[in-house]
Amino acid sequence: MVKSANSYQPLASTLKADYPQIEAATFISYSSEDSPLYRENINEKIEARKCFVNDDFFKIFSGFNFLEGNPETVFNDRANVILSEASAKKLFGNESALGKQIISDKYEKETYTISAVVRIPENSHISFDYIISENYSNGYRNSKKLWTNSYWVRTYIKLAENANIEESFLSRVSNHIGRYTNKTDKLIFQPLADIHLHSDYTPGLIDKNISSSKYVWIFTGLSLLILWMVILNFSILTTAISSEQAIQIGIQKINGAKRKHLIFQFIGNSLLQTFAAAFLALLLCWLLLPWFINIIGQNLSFHLSGKLILNLIVITVITALLASIYPSFYFSKLQPISIFQKRKSSSSKMSFFSFLIIIQFAIAIFSLAISAGIIKQLNYMQSKELGINHQNMIIVPTGLWYDSSAFKNELLQNPNIISVSASSYAPVNCGWETTYALNHQGLLDSVKASVFCVDQDFANNYGLELVQGKFLQMNYDDYWEEMRKSAKNEKNLTNESVIFPIVINQTAEKLFGFSDPIGQRIDDNIIVGVVKDFHFKPLHYPIGPLVLTNSPENIMTMNINIQANNFKETILFIKKIYQKHRDQRDFSYQFFDDILNREYQQEIRLKNITSLFSALTVLIALLGIFGISWFSICQRVKEIGIRKVNGAKTYEVIAMLNKDFLKWVAIAFVIACPIAWYAMHKWLENFAYKTELSWWIFALAGIIAMGIAMLTVSFQSWRAATRNPVESLRYE
Repeated sequence: MVKSANSYQPLASTLKADYPQIEAATFISYSSEDSPLYRENINEKIEARKCFVNDDFFKIFSGFNFLEGNPETVFNDRANVILSEASAKKLFGNESALGKQIISDKYEKETYTISAVVRIPENSHISFDYIISENYSNGYRNSKKLWTNSYWVRTYIKLAENANIEESFLSRVSNHIGRYTNKTDKLIFQPLADIHLHSDYTPGLIDKNISSSKYVWIFTGLSLLILWMVILNFSILTTAISSEQAIQIGIQKINGAKRKHLIFQFIGNSLLQTFAAAFLALLLCWLLLPWFINIIGQNLSFHLSGKLILNLIVITVITALLASIYPSFYFSKLQPISIFQKRKSSSSKMSFFSFLIIIQFAIAIFSLAISAGIIKQLNYMQSKELGINHQNMIIVPTGLWYDSSAFKNELLQNPNIISVSASSYAPVNCGWETTYALNHQGLLDSVKASVFCVDQDFANNYGLELVQGKFLQMNYDDYWEEMRKSAKNEKNLTNESVIFPIVINQTAEKLFGFSDPIGQRIDDNIIVGVVKDFHFKPLHYPIGPLVLTNSPENIMTMNINIQANNFKETILFIKKIYQKHRDQRDFSYQFFDDILNREYQQEIRLKNITSLFSALTVLIALLGIFGISWFSICQRVKEIGIRKVNGAKTYEVIAMLNKDFLKWVAIAFVIACPIAWYAMHKWLENFAYKTELSWWIFALAGIIAMGIAMLTVSFQSWRAATRNPVESLRYE
């Protein structure tokens, strides 16, 4: 089963008409590319994405803030247009836009009257530049009646209050599409609040702010690990420092201090320091937020709301209590006589310290291994062969449609341009899907496949391998003849056989179930060729069925393969030819590899954050082992002096002091590795194509942790080993 947010244009209206439980139903239909937009009598243009909606749109999406206009009257005239705040500022600056006219002349001149300006919430999954009514043009009113699966349409419903939702209703709605078509598609509804973090379908180019709850849990877990390490460090350092001030505790006990008073004293000190740290943390958040935004590539804001302050207070209090539990109970139970006689209880204390160090370094090694694994997977995705030639491939949006051939021919006059092809867009994330009806010996079935519109040079430009048959040939006369047949069939004026040639990939060949696919019909299409599978989606997803077809009015992008040298001159040449053919639009270009890398923004963001967290865990572990090594060496100063007097060499003393710490880090390594392996294994399940979890990832994490620990401890060991033993033993 393939899940998709792609929808049908008549779906909203038929759902509302057929089911009284549905109070409102709407859709948003995006244009496939940007259009030039400008003010009346002003030639300065902007590029803007047009969307069609029906009258129920703002009844369902009431969260849009109307800066100008009234949501009740925005569609009173079919020529009305609603601008986004960003588009309004580009066109009018700080002026009022309400009631003014704007023009789009992408292929024909269209004049709109602005009826509203809305502010789109930053976290909305919907984004648009301007909205017009579905009733604006006769062409769109006719097309919206067709049950043609569209990548650019999303449908939403609002249930009536206290609607009776029974199994029979859910079953009928699920099979709703089958009542109007011969397709077997099933409807699945998702609560609007779940779209951002709980969507289990492939988001398309038009879907914004779609992520996964797993990343929330990952970042929350990393934050809790950091906080836990800080708590452990606080306990370590508080205990170590308090050990040097034990006599003060003994004097307090002699003077009548109760155990609970000493416990409250430790907790009070911990609360004071933790609240000071929380204040400093808020200050650092405010100062470092721009730097952090640059690292993760995501817009964040810092607002001290009442809820945030309350949560911060609760977290601070819990942190202070956890950090002070061991030192408060440990020192409050000591007897004054044992303190003044300097009886050693360092054995149990060092056991506690060793436990904390093992936990800290296990977390540090875990973080390092996870970070290394993420970097390895990201490098794998960015370097894996996709089955196409995309080196030095430049993608230029043009929307030239029928003028593509003339544009291509002029580009090829430049010796720095190797080859050129036209397509819907770059073959990076082909999310445009349609459902094909299949008839195998009288058995009806439907199969969903990705559809990609290309010209006859696409296979040669990208180096596709043709397995069977031939590739597509551009012939507009033949194309329009078939379109005329299709239009007559829709009006039931004739029953002529319509044939649109298509090329499929090997996965589609297997899924369609044809032993010899060449010449086989699928709906109004006939298969003329089969190409070897190639990646046309990010590596999160397996290679699915793909249909390559020719639709001139969906040819919107030029794919230009250029020489690596003379780059600037080649770009200037392309721009010059572009402006000759599309002077009404601004020139822009992107490299194929840059578009591909944007598909891995979540992984890049995760890599940046885990690398930062790894650095923090190592730093905190370093501070912890520094404190413990300092405490341990202070406890053994006289022992070191005696060994030195008896002839112990410096390296022997250093080895003696380092031995325990090496053992603790080794135990931490043994604990961390299987946990890190399991976590990475589960994370890699999100990718259809993944790297191997090599042994060196874990070995590297262990070596880094061991090296940092040994450098820290060895420095203090060396200072203790080279100290004059007379200073240690002068009072003995």
